[in-house]
Amino acid sequence: MPYRNLMAVYDGTPQADELLDMMCSIARPERAQFTILYVRLVPLAEPLPVYQAGVDPQMDAFVAQAEKLAEKRGVKAASAVRYGRTLGGAVLAEARVCGVDLLAMLAPDAEALQTQGGLGTDIENVLRKATCAVIICRPKE
Repeated sequence: MPYRNLMAVYDGTPQADELLDMMCSIARPERAQFTILYVRLVPLAEPLPVYQAGVDPQMDAFVAQAEKLAEKRGVKAASAVRYGRTLGGAVLAEARVCGVDLLAMLAPDAEALQTQGGLGTDIENVLRKATCAVIICRPKE
């Protein structure tokens, strides 16, 4: 069964560029809709902003960089920006809103998971609660 609506979580790293490349190779032959999600974590003490182009230069740069990469690979991608308290919660919310049937995100290496326990929890949360297929890609050494 072909995937019709794909989403990749993007953070601007070279590993995320490779993840986009892989997802473009899946989206292109199927002419699938492709959403690139950018997540900025916000502490509980701060209100959650709503993204507006031109207000957050770092997010604007991520959007431009990822859309350019997808375009080079022959895929027209939509961008979604979410501010959230946890990575997993933001990813799951956007996947449901977009009706995603294949989600891809990067996982840190095993050492990073031990020292940054929250990110491991986010990945577990996505794997348990996602209503679509999920690809977790491990960065190259």
